[in-house]
Amino acid sequence: MKKYFSILSLLAFAGILMSYSFASADAAKGEEIFNNAKVGNCKTCHNINDKKKVGPGLKGVTDRQPKEWLQKWIADPQAVWDTNGPEVQDLKKRMNKVDKPKTAMKPASKLAPEQVTDVIDYLATLK
Repeated sequence: MKKYFSILSLLAFAGILMSYSFASADAAKGEEIFNNAKVGNCKTCHNINDKKKVGPGLKGVTDRQPKEWLQKWIADPQAVWDTNGPEVQDLKKRMNKVDKPKTAMKPASKLAPEQVTDVIDYLATLK
């Protein structure tokens, strides 16, 4: 029985390690996309710290916004801006854009949905 429990514990630990490496690989891909001027080109307008550039600094963004919201925002920022939901109202206040009808953020039309997820996984590492 003790040997059986040890094997199960080892398998559970191996599963945790495997899932961690996959998450890291996604974050690594996301970092490449973030920094690539021909693909994501996020770094042109965003810092990875908390300082504003053209757009807000992205440190801690995954703590402020849910992943689902970030996916929608990256895919079609103007549509999300137009909803004027609580997340957008918070963003408008922080960016001093309360009365602005348009966002400066461009849609990530060059990115596949899995690339958007990779970028969000990278942003989650910016704590």
